[in-house]
Amino acid sequence: MTATTVPVSAQRLAVRGVAYDWLAVAAAAWLLGGLYWDGWAHGYSLPDSFFTIWHAAFYSGFLASAAAILGPAVIRAPAVGWRAAVPAGYGWSAVGVIVFAAGGVLDLIWHTLFGIEINLDALFSPSHLLLGAGITLIVSGPMRASWVRREARLPAVLSLAMVLSTFTFFSLFAGPYSTVLGANPRPASGIENAIARSLLGMYLFSALVVGCALTALRSGTLPVGGMTVLLGLNAVAMILMRGHAPLQVQASFSAVAIGAGIVGDLLLWRLRPSVDRVLALRVFAFAVPVAYFALYFLAVLALGGTWWTVHLLTGSILLAGVVGLLLSHVQAGGPRETLPLR
Repeated sequence: MTATTVPVSAQRLAVRGVAYDWLAVAAAAWLLGGLYWDGWAHGYSLPDSFFTIWHAAFYSGFLASAAAILGPAVIRAPAVGWRAAVPAGYGWSAVGVIVFAAGGVLDLIWHTLFGIEINLDALFSPSHLLLGAGITLIVSGPMRASWVRREARLPAVLSLAMVLSTFTFFSLFAGPYSTVLGANPRPASGIENAIARSLLGMYLFSALVVGCALTALRSGTLPVGGMTVLLGLNAVAMILMRGHAPLQVQASFSAVAIGAGIVGDLLLWRLRPSVDRVLALRVFAFAVPVAYFALYFLAVLALGGTWWTVHLLTGSILLAGVVGLLLSHVQAGGPRETLPLR
């Protein structure tokens, strides 16, 4: 056997690991689908209680995820112990199951004591935030497992997209899917507040997208094509949940996300950004949000125009890129500099 030959046993272990990742992805998609269905129901102010069909989909998705994550541990624990029984990369997902279960109990108590949350209250309820933390830990399992194996496979990218979609769900009060930013007609009052909310939403969204991408790049698990999957799936999920917009608007902003994802993938292919290629990493982190919001506002202009000035449009797009650029410095800082004490 040569030094580069992979033993057959290791190959089988890797195949089983990827197959398990697909099982975890399917269960996580069920869970996240239930979450987005619940968000859709809240958006339409449908009659709500703890016992609804969308809550049933949500919590049954949790049970499926819990079974997928804890099932192998229960089977293997008698032989190897609980800690070793959890599949590699899924330890924090097992913690997420516990966190989610605690959040579900608290959610029932919270609804009983204080009633059903309406509109933005649903995003800030402590019980819902605890559920969100559990969801993030659960759906990120395939991504962490891919890090352990140092493999850039599709389940890891789908897991990353679900992590981003959890974040954008809980920040849907602002950002490109909360409303059509800058679209006509101009508001009759509160113009400064409308601009400030839009800008903060743009910068938060930029930070979430670039942060997720840089995290995957650091572990070597973001292949070419991953940015299109990441942005495209997130856009489709958010747009369908906010499904009150006309079909033309939904199609336009889905195309924006896919187009920006393609730009990101071209940058991945040509620049090969990594912590060892810092300049390429900086360019990538700056260019992705710039490309997204440049395409976004082109779509706004095509759909009916904007009341934003050219100064505000161009400056806000560039500052979205600056947010990504700053995050790249957190990911891969420059050489240490010794500051003189005198």
